[in-house]
Amino acid sequence: MSLGMTIRDLRSKRNMSQADLAEALAVSRQSVSKWETDSAVPDLDKLVTMSELFDVTLDVLVKGNLSDTPEEKSQAYPEKLPESSANNRAPYWIPGVILLCFGLLITLFFLFLGGGLSGLLFALPFLLCGIICLNVRRRAGLWCAWTFYLCVDLYLRYATGITWQIIFSTIGFQPEWNYVRLAIGWVQFLTGVVLIFFTLRAFNRVELPQNLGFPPIAGGWILLAVLSFFQGWLIGYLHSMPYEQVKDVWYFLIRSCGDYLRLALLAVLLVLSLAFLRRKSERAQ
Repeated sequence: MSLGMTIRDLRSKRNMSQADLAEALAVSRQSVSKWETDSAVPDLDKLVTMSELFDVTLDVLVKGNLSDTPEEKSQAYPEKLPESSANNRAPYWIPGVILLCFGLLITLFFLFLGGGLSGLLFALPFLLCGIICLNVRRRAGLWCAWTFYLCVDLYLRYATGITWQIIFSTIGFQPEWNYVRLAIGWVQFLTGVVLIFFTLRAFNRVELPQNLGFPPIAGGWILLAVLSFFQGWLIGYLHSMPYEQVKDVWYFLIRSCGDYLRLALLAVLLVLSLAFLRRKSERAQ
């Protein structure tokens, strides 16, 4: 195993990004990238610092003897505790329990008022976010924000027919169409933009696999364009058919599922595209 592969393996086992390691060593991220690709060799003082940071000997770091014996592995990674002795409780379990209880109270409140299971529609965001907090260890706040956004969006679509696409009618909007609907559409759109922004920030250090290059990412963008075109054509086709042949529920499902699928694909492609451009920039330097 080369020195670069050893550094990358030790860094990955510590759940550190290249930026984290660069900050700990007071070097640039490009320097760490060059070390891991064996295009450059770190200075001796950096090797000593890395051996202390990773809690391994210089011999293990330079020669890459990471798995010679079980004893060496246990010495190299002393913080890797057995699952039975580690604390498996999610860090957000208290908010998770509170959200679950609040969701159950909303459901019981509607049942008491005779609303039946309709209360689940309002309790669903709290119940889902509670489950997320009890099971997710990283970025639970981001996933909860997306869950609330999608649940509210789904409710608005079903109850009022309002979607963020209404903003395209802003210029020719008529007063009799109700400006409140337009304002809600803009709030939906801007909230989605903010969530995408924070998603990109949360995943700004994601590292692409070495075999993932331009063709797969470009293919993803082409797929997104094809899905958008196909959904627009299908909705137009459904509009042209008699109501007896196409019920509202099918139109609602096709449009909602298509919008959510394209939104998820857009977020993933933006993260991957930025990671690809960052990797290309680092290699160019």
